[in-house]
Amino acid sequence: MAHHAKTPATVIERPGEASFREVTLTPKREDTVVCRTLMSAISTGTDMKTYHGMQHPEQCYYPLVPGYENMGVVVEEGSYAPGFKKGDRVMINECRKYLDCCAAWGGGTLLVHKDSDNAGGAGDPLCRIPDNVTDEQAVLAYLFCVSLKGVQRLGLTGDFNGSVLVFGAGMNGIGAAQIIRLQSPNATVVIAEPHPYRREIARRYADYVITPDDAGLKQLEEITGGRKADKIIECSGNPAVPGMLYRFIKDGGWKDDDEPGHIHLNGDYPEKLLFDHYHRWFVKNVNLSMTCAMKWSGKGQVLQWISEGKLDTSHLPCEIWPAGKAREAFAYQSRKGMECFKILFDWREL
Repeated sequence: MAHHAKTPATVIERPGEASFREVTLTPKREDTVVCRTLMSAISTGTDMKTYHGMQHPEQCYYPLVPGYENMGVVVEEGSYAPGFKKGDRVMINECRKYLDCCAAWGGGTLLVHKDSDNAGGAGDPLCRIPDNVTDEQAVLAYLFCVSLKGVQRLGLTGDFNGSVLVFGAGMNGIGAAQIIRLQSPNATVVIAEPHPYRREIARRYADYVITPDDAGLKQLEEITGGRKADKIIECSGNPAVPGMLYRFIKDGGWKDDDEPGHIHLNGDYPEKLLFDHYHRWFVKNVNLSMTCAMKWSGKGQVLQWISEGKLDTSHLPCEIWPAGKAREAFAYQSRKGMECFKILFDWREL
């Protein structure tokens, strides 16, 4: 009987129960690169929806290895990642196959086999981490890559001087707000966030922070001179939000030279999106787009911006837990909800 390598892993056994135990890696192939995780993270959006049993069964099943935010070092070279050498510090991100459980996104194992069989997706390739980017920053970089892909779809230009409303002040929304400022320095950036703790975090990254309700809508109208937002990027992942965004987007598109508003959906939604009555949307003439995950090329760009000090993670309150405390960490994140911004797992002592 063939011997298959096992590795310690964060596992969601069933909804509401996480553990830290061994899983079985796929066999090494001719092109396999082996990486060792140094740090990973809990996604307060996707991973917690998985923990709460909110993912659809055609997407994943239990038990599974969650996570997609992980970084580490190359320990064995392979042709899947030509040019990468043993000891290189890299963004690892995603392994889509294990032999005895669902990989889901597979970012929660100590050892990772990356090859064309189990990691062939568009967001999977390794990316070398600049020396002045910390392990913690390299973990956080992944969700900023998701933000970048969404912001690119908004079509912002360097001379854009309108308003952009960001819904949600999690990692995705905070990243979007910063990247909007990089793309369009004259834009007015507004973040809408219901939770007071996250609103305080958001104030460091936006010109204005509002609540996503009638009071916030009135404030947005004051900020924009009654115009409302020129563009909206929805980053909350709350399925109740997209269907009411017509309230916050400008009117437009009635004349040939009148550019309509643009709403981009950049969240991970576990349920059906229900839009308000069509006549309320119909008169907005709005452009509506959406993206999933990230482009692999975004990793290098985001790491470069962090290296140059153009993307700031210093004001993001992250809690660092030992990877072996996965069970307790997931339960804690579930209990704290929006009051816990981000949990990072430290694998360096294993």
